[in-house]
Amino acid sequence: MTDKNQAKSRTAATAFAALSALLLATGCGDGNNSVASASSDAAQSQRMSPARQVTTAATASVSGKITYDFVPAVSNKGRQGQWLARLDYASTVQKPARNIVVELLNDKSGKVLLSTTTDDQGNYSFQAPLDTAVHVRAKAQMLRSAGKTSGPSWNFAVRDNSSDGYGTAVDGAALFAMDGASFNSGKKASIHDLNAASGWDAASASYANSRSAAPFAILDTIYSASHKVLEADQNLSFPPLNIFWSPGSDDGTFFGSQNGKSYSKGLHIRGHEDVDTDEYDAGVIAHEWGHYFQATFSRDDSIAGPHSGDNLLDMRLAFSEGWGNAFSSMARSDPMYVDTQGQAQANAAVVFKVDEIPDNVAKAWFGEVAVQSVLYRLHQSPDIGFKPIYQAMAAQKKSPAFTSLFSFATSLRGSINPAGQATLDNLLAEINTANKNQLDMFGLGQFALPPSIVAGNKDFVLPIYATLEEGVKLKPAKDATVCTTGAYGKTNKLGINRYLRFRLAQKGKHTLHISADAGLYPSFQLFSKGDRIAGNLVQDPNSASAYNVDYDLPAQDDYVATINAGDKTGCFKITLAPTNAGEAQ
Repeated sequence: MTDKNQAKSRTAATAFAALSALLLATGCGDGNNSVASASSDAAQSQRMSPARQVTTAATASVSGKITYDFVPAVSNKGRQGQWLARLDYASTVQKPARNIVVELLNDKSGKVLLSTTTDDQGNYSFQAPLDTAVHVRAKAQMLRSAGKTSGPSWNFAVRDNSSDGYGTAVDGAALFAMDGASFNSGKKASIHDLNAASGWDAASASYANSRSAAPFAILDTIYSASHKVLEADQNLSFPPLNIFWSPGSDDGTFFGSQNGKSYSKGLHIRGHEDVDTDEYDAGVIAHEWGHYFQATFSRDDSIAGPHSGDNLLDMRLAFSEGWGNAFSSMARSDPMYVDTQGQAQANAAVVFKVDEIPDNVAKAWFGEVAVQSVLYRLHQSPDIGFKPIYQAMAAQKKSPAFTSLFSFATSLRGSINPAGQATLDNLLAEINTANKNQLDMFGLGQFALPPSIVAGNKDFVLPIYATLEEGVKLKPAKDATVCTTGAYGKTNKLGINRYLRFRLAQKGKHTLHISADAGLYPSFQLFSKGDRIAGNLVQDPNSASAYNVDYDLPAQDDYVATINAGDKTGCFKITLAPTNAGEAQ
């Protein structure tokens, strides 16, 4: 997805301080962030735990609560039955900034005196040095180191992709933060709450002030997503993840790198006011975090590219996007996916209910809507739930098959009880996908053609994988002929890529001979458990439509491959044989 508006560039060294001041302008609740002693504010005192108010002879307790303005993305059906959506600024509430880094800084030196993290209610506490000029800084960062023997770890940070350091180093982009007002720690306990405001001005229906809440809103969705995964594995170590956003960001909303720049790898979130902002579109953020999860703890063989709910897709893409949407709802405990856009963020970009399958979309393994519905309803089943889903996703990492609904469901079915298996089978049957004892990771039992495919196009869809057998000694090779089609679109749609698989009983050098229809140049890629194997495709000097590709391969049960001719379509005949054995064929 894609993003807009350009915030001022500034160096990484100065951006942090400048941004802190910027956020302070609207991020401190009553505007002055005044100090209140525990004894002088009964309401605040009641919500504080005794531990937070302890003051020793050498220190004074400094505590408070960090919050941010949360603007809900809401949806409803219009008169014509179409989905409408908007950011509902009138329903803005303050939510706790959970598990974020909070620092106490010396005003004179700028040195960080103490550092901690907020609890699940946004509370923090320090034992500050007495009579010292200090201020509190809340950083848009969740940071936790694993314990000595167990416990999860993470480092999720929201960074400014308009800062000078963006794309120059892994953590080069400036980190968003919010600074509180300066105060003297004194000798008694004091409370210092900070709130990051949305910056929305109702009178002008625009962001008239700093959007200081946005980084914290983004981070709080990531809190929900990561803690959903921790339900299944409490000791998980999450690799560091940068989330890139800025007011006016035009990078797009996606997980990956911008224009191949390795230092920009992370989640990219739109921020262009009146065009498309995603900081409050929690469903969108959780979807992209779901791709981060796939890339880290599972495997994602998706070929990416443009897609929509009514497309018939390459099955790898359909599973990847279906997973992203389903996981988003799992993490948020909400089946609604709402993506807003337009003037005043008052229009719908994409809205759907993840557990529903409308009549106009494909009910099959190659439809992202069907896939997401199955995955989410598996999660909602009392006989399945999230942990088996997590385990099945983790098993994809070393799957011999391409990642798809077939490989996922096969793994899941082997780990759930009979009641769960019955639920899985019924859901797969509902979307015309092999189930029960016909289910396997390669879709070998997929004999039925879904209604969305006309009979004349069956050979472009089934079998899921064409099987090759190598020719050895007196045993002839079993070749395969596969044909591609543009009937369902180009690039990443169903039928443009065809899948093959083969086994090798003996290691050694092998050659794949490819005979293509006239005018087709084959693109052939071979994989072993998700890893692409390098091979050099060369044209046969004796034939303009014949090609050979050589590999040095270990013995292995399953190799898988894809073949296509870009957006051109036609047929290929593929033969596998030990290298230099062509004369015996």
